[in-house]
Amino acid sequence: MGDHGGVSTPPSAQAQAGAPAPARRGMSGTAKNMVISMIVLVAGCLVLIALVPRVGSVQQPVANVAAIAREVGDEQKWDVAVADGLPTGWTATNVTLMTDNPPDTWQAGYTTPGTHYAAVVQTSAGDAAWVTRQTGAAKRVGTISLGGATWIRYERNDGEQQALVRTVPLGGLTTAVIGTAPWSQLNQFAAALRPLSHSTLHPTS
Repeated sequence: MGDHGGVSTPPSAQAQAGAPAPARRGMSGTAKNMVISMIVLVAGCLVLIALVPRVGSVQQPVANVAAIAREVGDEQKWDVAVADGLPTGWTATNVTLMTDNPPDTWQAGYTTPGTHYAAVVQTSAGDAAWVTRQTGAAKRVGTISLGGATWIRYERNDGEQQALVRTVPLGGLTTAVIGTAPWSQLNQFAAALRPLSHSTLHPTS
């Protein structure tokens, strides 16, 4: 206590009062490295998924494949192929003109008996790069004669997809059949393909 009756401040408290507050420490180097590693890992997985094409299907049945085929044919000036005469159990589920990844490609996909999937894909500009993309970069494993034409057979290493590529255009279009269905069903599907103008299917409005 001082001479004037006041309360004196201890020297240690004075030092603490005058000292600046300690700066907050940022994320440690180890934590930063972990976050960066996680971002790189996720990005790598996304790139890998994008590079591996997979056959999918839309589960809603398509009522009239021929009508869509006629509309696409009129728009593109193509005579696109349809599956004519497939037995009961085949259901059209994914029928469209794909324009998001050139060249424009006609696709008519079906679920098969046994809930597998098969689709015909066609384009007027089907070069080697288009075939590689449609087959999922699969390897050639032979040829087969179907519907009066020769088709090249492709198998992907992961076993998830097979493909048939017609050696000559069908209706003027490069043609492939792709799917998760077994070879017997892919062969049946390929043999049933006809240009719309030569099929028994009748488009309705």
